[in-house]
Amino acid sequence: MCACFLLVWAACSCGRRGPEDTSEATERAGRQAEEDAVPVTVIRPAKGDILQSIHATTTVEAKYEADVYSKMTGFCHRIFVEEGDPVRAGDLLAKLDDAEIRLAFEQAAARLEKAKNDRDRAVELHADGLISDQAYQNLSVKYRLAKADYDLSKKRLDDTSIVAPLSGVVTERHVKVSDLVSTTKPLFKVVDLRTLEAEVHIPEQDYAKVQVGQKAILTVDAFPEKPFLGKVERKSPVIDSQSGTAEATISVQNPEGVLRPGMFVRVQIVVAVHHDALTLPREAIVMQGDRKTVYTVRDGIAREVAVRTGFQEADRVEILDGVAAEDRVVVRGHLGLQDGTRVRVIETLDG
Repeated sequence: MCACFLLVWAACSCGRRGPEDTSEATERAGRQAEEDAVPVTVIRPAKGDILQSIHATTTVEAKYEADVYSKMTGFCHRIFVEEGDPVRAGDLLAKLDDAEIRLAFEQAAARLEKAKNDRDRAVELHADGLISDQAYQNLSVKYRLAKADYDLSKKRLDDTSIVAPLSGVVTERHVKVSDLVSTTKPLFKVVDLRTLEAEVHIPEQDYAKVQVGQKAILTVDAFPEKPFLGKVERKSPVIDSQSGTAEATISVQNPEGVLRPGMFVRVQIVVAVHHDALTLPREAIVMQGDRKTVYTVRDGIAREVAVRTGFQEADRVEILDGVAAEDRVVVRGHLGLQDGTRVRVIETLDG
């Protein structure tokens, strides 16, 4: 009898599990579920301005530049500037030999002085009736002829000075001292670096979006961290039938002279701005044909949500509908996710 009781007690003891055993099983199950969960990185949507832009690539050129010619033939006597020198409009660039022309000018000045004195004296005499009208007119004509001769001589003397026609930088010099200078060959080139232009080609479908006065942002490889601001200055009224594009001119302010003519630039014409927009990184958007979705994470479960998008700027996409600012959206790790998949957040990025 006692033996039977002991057997029954032993069997019951083996069949029962204590609270400690149940707790361990639950922990193991939780750890297994955590290990089976898909690791993901999430991000919260950001708020801010987003731009709709038209992009193009081109080169920048000077808006104002001039080839400097001599107004007369002569030998170069002196040069005052070199390539790279800044100049202002009217600054002296070079001087031609003016010895003979200066002598002619001094003779003309002397003749003018004598003719002026004769005319002034004739005015008094004519007023007193001491000389005839004909004599008075002859002296007046001599004065006007002397004045014209003087003005012509002075102009020829002034033309021996080669001056800058505009403010800028000397970019080319084609003359040396003692060279025989002609009126057909440029001696210098002066470029105004403060205002540059970029000619871009606008596709036909974007033609109506581009308006004069719109802001443009330019970037160059030489200064990747420094954007340059410009604006649309003019737009061609016709579209080229062969290329299907229209030409637009971007004016760029360059007060520091950092940009140089000939530089390759990327142009972004801002055609619209949405303020305080909700945005996500482009990699968070999952394309399924024409349908766009994202995965949000709540209580460790991924939920597929259809979204409607707006503007796209660089790697940011405007979200018009589907998610809220407080949602956590999968930005990495959504490959192979399905609605209801258990996930494990391994990193949360700033929006």
